[in-house]
Amino acid sequence: MELSEEERARYEADGFLVRRDAFTAGEVERLRAASEELCHELAVAAGPHRTKVSRHYIFELAAPSDVIIKWEPADEDVIQGVEPCAHLHPVLQEFADHPAMTEPCRALIGADIGLFTEKLNVKRGRVGGSFALHQDYPYWIDSADDPTKVVTVWVGLDDATADNGALEVVPGSHRLGRVEGRRSDLVFERNEIDPAAFDTSQLVPVEVPAGTAIFFGPFLVHRSAGNTTDHDRRALLYSYQPAGFRTQRDNIRHLAGKTTG
Repeated sequence: MELSEEERARYEADGFLVRRDAFTAGEVERLRAASEELCHELAVAAGPHRTKVSRHYIFELAAPSDVIIKWEPADEDVIQGVEPCAHLHPVLQEFADHPAMTEPCRALIGADIGLFTEKLNVKRGRVGGSFALHQDYPYWIDSADDPTKVVTVWVGLDDATADNGALEVVPGSHRLGRVEGRRSDLVFERNEIDPAAFDTSQLVPVEVPAGTAIFFGPFLVHRSAGNTTDHDRRALLYSYQPAGFRTQRDNIRHLAGKTTG
C-alpha cells in the first residue's frame, strides 16, 4: 500500500495519482450497498427546506444527522451527494481506516492523519448532473485548519467513463495556486471556475474501473460532466488532513448551533 518513488514523482508532477484495483470487488460491493442504504434513509427523512447555492447545486442542511444533502437541480427528489457521510454508516466509517487510502495519504501529508470530510457523490443514470469546474481549496479556506494539507481519495463504486461523468482533471494545474473564481451573486458559486475564462483544452477524463482510487490535492482543477447513460456512476471521496484538525462535521454542527465537544 505504500507509495513508490515513481508514484510520488507522478503525484508531484501531475497533481493526482491513479491506483487501479485499490479495492476488491467484494469491498466495492459492500461500499455500494452501504451507500444505497444511506441514500434511502436520507431520502425518507428529507425535509422541505432547500437552498439553491449555485446553478449546479441545491443543498439541504439535515441538522439531526450533521450532514448536508445535495439534491439534483433537474430532479429535486434525487440525491446528488452527501457530506460528510462516514459517521452515518458503519461500513463507510470502517473504510475510512482502509490502508489503501490511509497509507498513501499519510506519506503525502507527512504526518499522522485524520478525516477532514467524506462525500458520497451519486450520478444516477440519465439524471445525474455535472459538477462545476473548480478547485477544492476555495471551498475549504474558511472551513479547514490548513486546506493546503488536505489530500482527497476518490473511490470509484462503478466504472467511470466520459459518458457517465468520469472525473476530468487538468494535469499540472495544482502548480497554478488558487485560480480566480466565477463572478456571481451566489457566494458559493464564486468558488467555481468560469470555463470561459480558463483554458479547458487540457482537461483529461480519468476513465477507470470500479475499485480505483484517485489521489489529489486541494489545488487540482477538475470537474465532471452529467451522466448520459442508463447506469449509475457513484463515488466516495475521503479527504484526509493532519490528525487533530477541525473537521467538516465540526463545522456543520457549529452551523446547526450544536456544541462540538
